[in-house]
Amino acid sequence: MNIKLIVEYEGTRYHGWQAQTGRPTVEAALRDAIQSLTGESPRLAAAGRTDAGVHALGQVVNFKLEQPFPVDQLPGALNARLDPDIAVRHAELVDDAFDARYSARARLYAYRIRQALPRGAYQRQYAWGVHDELDLAAMQLAGARLEGRHDFRAFGRSPRPGGHTMRRIYDITVSATGDWITIAVSADAFLYGMVRRIAGALVDIGRRKRPLEWIDELMNGSTVGLRLAPPQGLVQVGVEY
Repeated sequence: MNIKLIVEYEGTRYHGWQAQTGRPTVEAALRDAIQSLTGESPRLAAAGRTDAGVHALGQVVNFKLEQPFPVDQLPGALNARLDPDIAVRHAELVDDAFDARYSARARLYAYRIRQALPRGAYQRQYAWGVHDELDLAAMQLAGARLEGRHDFRAFGRSPRPGGHTMRRIYDITVSATGDWITIAVSADAFLYGMVRRIAGALVDIGRRKRPLEWIDELMNGSTVGLRLAPPQGLVQVGVEY
């Protein structure tokens, strides 16, 4: 039986999704809970391998069990075995061909920023607090230049050794409510660190540290001045199939 889960997690104390020896990860915690419940330790496939400190509202995971299990009981039973910063929100049976990663058509991430902030406390785990007041219109224009199918080699590396760096960004929306700015990015797939580098670039343009044309240089492969935004502002919102 092939089972699909929707998982939410607060990633502050985890070294990302992917299991790593000697480090707490979301994948390892979820696998341990499944093993405790079913006696099986299946391979878990996730729609995206989030980095250390990154959060998720709609991570999609699938795995196969050899023995039958009442799927409607999985969320409650797994949540009873997981720490409160990981929650299984939904479980369902899917076709054997379904793969959380390779069946995905689009992935949506959001990056949150709190601007004009001399000092803050609330945002430190869930947003990037910046001292400057950002130029929202410039950030929107820069985001629009990233839309479409391009080689994003300057923005990250492929999850697969030797894999290509071509990706299609369907939409980038930069919106503001008061001191809060949200960068929402939808794409067919992402490179490692890609959304955080996009956020870093848009913030530097919003700070007027870089001209709009700098985006074109990055799209041509230059990495001069490009930096990784902090992980805590990033959340995986959902996946489309």
